[in-house]
Amino acid sequence: MCGIAGFLGFDGHAPAARAILERMGEALVHRGPDEHGTWLDGDVGLTARRLRVNDLFTGHQPLANEDGTLRLIANGEIYNAEALREELRGRGHGFASRTDTEVILHAYEEYDTGCLAHLEGMFAFALWDMPRRRLFLARDRLGEKPLYYVRLPHGFLFASELKALLVHPEVSRDLDWEALAQYLAFEYVPAPHAIFRQVRKLPPAHCMTLATDGRETLEVYWHPPHSRIVGLHRRDAADHVLALLEAAVRRCLACDVPWGTFLSGGLDSSLVTALAAAAAARPVKTFAIGFDEASYDERRAAATVAQRLGTEHQEVVLRGADVAALLPQVARIFDEPFADPTALPAVLLARHARREVTVVLSGDGGDELFCGYPTHTAHTAAAAYRRLPVAVRRLLAAVVERLPISHRYLSLDFALRRFVADAARPAAERHLRWMGSFAPEALHRVLTREVRARLGAFDPYAEACHRFADLRPSSSSDLATILDLIYYLAEDNLVLADRASMASALEVRAPFLDRRLVEYALSLPARVRRGLWCTKPLLRRAARAVLPRAVVRRRKHGFGVPVGAWLRGELRDLAGDLLAPSRIRQQGLFDAVAVSALWERHRHGLANHRKELWTLLMFQLWASTYWGA
Repeated sequence: MCGIAGFLGFDGHAPAARAILERMGEALVHRGPDEHGTWLDGDVGLTARRLRVNDLFTGHQPLANEDGTLRLIANGEIYNAEALREELRGRGHGFASRTDTEVILHAYEEYDTGCLAHLEGMFAFALWDMPRRRLFLARDRLGEKPLYYVRLPHGFLFASELKALLVHPEVSRDLDWEALAQYLAFEYVPAPHAIFRQVRKLPPAHCMTLATDGRETLEVYWHPPHSRIVGLHRRDAADHVLALLEAAVRRCLACDVPWGTFLSGGLDSSLVTALAAAAAARPVKTFAIGFDEASYDERRAAATVAQRLGTEHQEVVLRGADVAALLPQVARIFDEPFADPTALPAVLLARHARREVTVVLSGDGGDELFCGYPTHTAHTAAAAYRRLPVAVRRLLAAVVERLPISHRYLSLDFALRRFVADAARPAAERHLRWMGSFAPEALHRVLTREVRARLGAFDPYAEACHRFADLRPSSSSDLATILDLIYYLAEDNLVLADRASMASALEVRAPFLDRRLVEYALSLPARVRRGLWCTKPLLRRAARAVLPRAVVRRRKHGFGVPVGAWLRGELRDLAGDLLAPSRIRQQGLFDAVAVSALWERHRHGLANHRKELWTLLMFQLWASTYWGA
């Protein structure tokens, strides 16, 4: 696991000197505190910060092949490294280390850019091909590891995190207005966009080749498969899912450092922990986080699972009194505005776990692959809702609007308000609205006239709708799965997992994202993966073999954070300051009257605007650190 950065000059120019390259590496020291290396050859420079996980004594980066014609820096883990190493040895390749990263070099020698089809794992890497005078960049299929880049007049810069690019004096901090609108709509900036106009992100499952004359090619090397398996009994599918996940867990346990698991007490993390415990020779270390607010707290469920599995269990509590001090740190960690409030407990949990282990396994991906979010059942309900007469829908909306405001976890009033507001819309649009903060008409109200003029007719959902249309979903559940994978998982959950963990030099591995399991799950029709009103029925069936019935049947409880209550309590002063009309007007991005209306209605308990306010609050904290406003 590493932080990587580098540059390529065009037409003999060097866009950065060694001093800037070293500063780029220093900005990533948290990702790899164990060692660092830099290689510079005229108009090409590579630097890496390494966290030793596999092969603690060799594997120093940048890595070179036998004759020194290739140089590689890589971030991530190649889980099939041993099998691929043996295959390449059989083809005459020699290895100088045991590190998994070295197999990328020799796979490239053997298969050229087709090497990506042979790599299983999470990765982002840059490879300099000296004979061909080209730089090859790639990112893993689901987007577990990040890669930012910027094109300058005379060259190209890249890095694992945006902060490493910002040390270069020519990288502008001018906002990308469309990225701002997407952030407000989605609560994150989706690839290939970045919050700064000049910067871009390499999307998941993409690779890029750059020549020294500036020519660039960008390709997609993997697509999520369509459902194609028919006539399969759910029992057989569940057995196969369990076998694939068990194999994935075993691959993820290959490391030379202490490891553990994140354990929330939910189905996904409990299943991963159970399989890890069965494969381990010692009790597994497990880590859970909780809250003082009872409706959000899952510590009791996690402790019950830990006791049944015999793990060495530890807990940490995120209290409202600690949030105000933690928030600015979280904003700095994420580089771009990021409004998923679970970043707060994720950062705290990673810090706690890092005291004991260097690697943790997580349950990331289980919800996306196996229809685990309430939106899947909401789509089923929406189909019935759309058949109701308009007058009945208006009456229901009026009744829902009169429900008392609650800030409990997934409160009924909040869920019903979100549902009736958008259930009658087309499936893709309602899904994006349910998952995000500011819908297009709300964007129009909250942005200033000047920003709206810059945006013109920009639709923040257009790109997402175009991407899912290319994948031809056959049902609302297929559509929701695709959008959850390519947006919510890749751009929210996995960004959160990477930044929160790597800020403490902790490596998170997600067995559910093993390619074999992902492709099998997606090849199953939605009716096999989804229940009518129950989430994840197929995965629950698979878990029966290794988990107690009470865990398997436990009602879905997402990783929520009580921000609505915090905004009215512990964060009231901080939010009031950051969202003050004078500050908003001076900044020039948001309409001060509209922001004040949201804040006052929430503060006085007249509405629950926690998502919109949190999105604005996190932008303000980010701006004060990275944008100077």
